[in-house]
Amino acid sequence: MLIKKIEKVTTDILQELSIKELPIPVEEIAIKRGLEIKAYDLGENISGALVIVDGRGTIGYNPSESKVRQRFTVAHELGHYELHKHEKGLFVDKDFKVLFRDGNSSKGEIKNELEANAFAAALLMPEKFLLKEVVRQNFDLSDETALKELAKLFSVSVPAMTYRLANLNLFAKLRSQQ
Repeated sequence: MLIKKIEKVTTDILQELSIKELPIPVEEIAIKRGLEIKAYDLGENISGALVIVDGRGTIGYNPSESKVRQRFTVAHELGHYELHKHEKGLFVDKDFKVLFRDGNSSKGEIKNELEANAFAAALLMPEKFLLKEVVRQNFDLSDETALKELAKLFSVSVPAMTYRLANLNLFAKLRSQQ
């Protein structure tokens, strides 16, 4: 799936639910999209799982991980639900489908994992919201402290924010506006 399409899907969800405040309420979004969210002891190598039975989805997240990691995991699993729930390759058996978030997915080795990561980033750090905050607060993105403050504002990790800014090419876009 093209990144532009993923960006549009997340933008449409935010508009449909009239979300305009930060941080993006990812659990509220998942619930409004028909999913349940539960904390599960998934062990130290699994951050989350999406289980779909009879068309009903449940996102399980690892409560031992940081809050920002939990938010990204919920957004990632929501991404699987929104983007991949109808793909036959995800079924474990006829009536039961499970998608795990683990070390391989964070490395982006699987196309669906890359797409779910892109969905999570776009949902938690929408481009329009990022531009608005960077300009409004006059963030100097070359300053590590400013980057930490921006990540805190969006309730994401600094690495997630850094990747998002780089993937959107916001460093160059903001320089051209100066």
